[in-house]
Amino acid sequence: MKLTEAFSGKSAFLKGNFLLLILTWLLMYSAQPIPETYSSLYYLDLGATPFLLSVILFAGSIAIAFVQIPGGFLADTNGRRGLIVMMSFGTALSYLFFIFAPSWHFIALGMIAQNLCLVYQPALLAMMMDSLPPNKRALGFNFQAVIISLVSLPAPLIAAWLVLSGGHFVSPQSVFGMRLAYMIVLAAFLIGAAMRVKLKETFSNGEKNRPKILEAFRNYGKCARESWRIWSQVPRSAFYLFATSTAMNSLVVSCQLYFVLYATQVLRVTESQWALVMAFMYLVIALPVILVGLRMDAVGRKRYLVIGYLLHLPAMLLFVTADFNLLLLAFALFGLGHMLALNGSQVMLGDLVPRELRGKAVGLIQFFMYLTQALVYLLVGFLYAYVSPQLPFLLLAAAAVPLALLVVFKISEPEVKQI
Repeated sequence: MKLTEAFSGKSAFLKGNFLLLILTWLLMYSAQPIPETYSSLYYLDLGATPFLLSVILFAGSIAIAFVQIPGGFLADTNGRRGLIVMMSFGTALSYLFFIFAPSWHFIALGMIAQNLCLVYQPALLAMMMDSLPPNKRALGFNFQAVIISLVSLPAPLIAAWLVLSGGHFVSPQSVFGMRLAYMIVLAAFLIGAAMRVKLKETFSNGEKNRPKILEAFRNYGKCARESWRIWSQVPRSAFYLFATSTAMNSLVVSCQLYFVLYATQVLRVTESQWALVMAFMYLVIALPVILVGLRMDAVGRKRYLVIGYLLHLPAMLLFVTADFNLLLLAFALFGLGHMLALNGSQVMLGDLVPRELRGKAVGLIQFFMYLTQALVYLLVGFLYAYVSPQLPFLLLAAAAVPLALLVVFKISEPEVKQI
C-alpha cells in the first residue's frame, strides 16, 4: 500500500474522524509521556511510599471503572461526539491537580477527577471502530500505535532535560520540572479538545440531545443490565477476548507503575539512562507495528494477539536481572508485545461487535477491566513493597503463556467482520 493511498482513493482510511483523532493524538501523546517518564518518582517526592503508589492508582481505577458502563450506554443512546468533546475538556483541566499538587493526596484527587472525565472512553473507541472499514481496521489501529510511538519518542529525552538535575531526580529542582511538564500536557490536551469539536457523529438512533450524563448515572442499574445483555448478542469469542485482555492489561499497567522504581533503585540504572530506554522502545517498535497492521488485515488478528502475549515472557525475564544494554532489548520486546496485544484485542472486538452495541460492549468490558486493574494494583504494590520487588514482573511473565493458550483454543475470528 502506497502512502498516498492512505489519504485518497477508495482504500483511504486517513480521512474524516479518524484523521482528526490522529491529529489530536499527535498533540496529546507528544506531551503526555513527558511527565509519565518520572511520574512515580514525583509521587514519592510528594510523600507517597512504594505501596501508596498502588493505592493512588487503585483509586483512579475505581473511578474510571465506575463511569464506563454509563459512558457506553450514552455512546449508544445519545451518540459518540457530544460526550467525547465535552469530557475531553474535563480531562485536560484535571491536569491542574498534578501541576499544583502540594502532596500525594492531590495527585490521587487529580487521578480520580481525570478518570471520571474518561466516561467518554467507550464513545471514543466506538467512534474509532466506526470510522474504519473492516478491511482497514487493523491497519488503522496499528497506524495509530505507530504515530503515538513516534511522537512519544522525544518525550523521555525532554523529560530528562526538564526534570533531572545532574542526571538524577533531585528535589526541589526536579519537582519544579515535573510541574512544568504537566503544564505542557495541559496545554496540549486543551488544544486537542478544541480540535475535537470538529468531529462528526458516527452513530445516531434519532436522539439529538446533549449527553444526559446525570440521568445515565441515576439509572446506573438499567445501564448495567442493558450492557450485560450484549453477551447474548455477540459471539462467545468476544467474552474470552474480554477475559484474556482484562487479565493481561491489568498485569501490564500495574507493572508499568514500578518499572522506573525497579530500574533505578534495584538495577541501579541512572534516571538519564532510563529516559534512553524509553525513547529506544518508542523508536524500535514503530516499523514492526505498521508492518503487522498490513499483515493483520490480510491474514487475521488472532496469531498476532498470541505473539503479543508471549513476548511479555522474555521481556520480563530479561528485565528482572538486566543491565542497561539488556534493558534496551527487554523494553523493545515489551513495547512490541504490548502494542500487538492491545491493538489485536481492540481490532478483533470491532470485528465481533455490531456498531449499535459497541458503546455498551466497550463500557462493560472496560468496567470489569478497570475494576480488576484496581485490585491488581494493590496486589502488585503489596508484592513489590513487602515481598519481593521482582515478583510482579515474574507474575506477568508467568501469565503470558496460559493467556496465549486461551486465545488459541477459545477465540475464533469471525467469518464476516462487523462494519
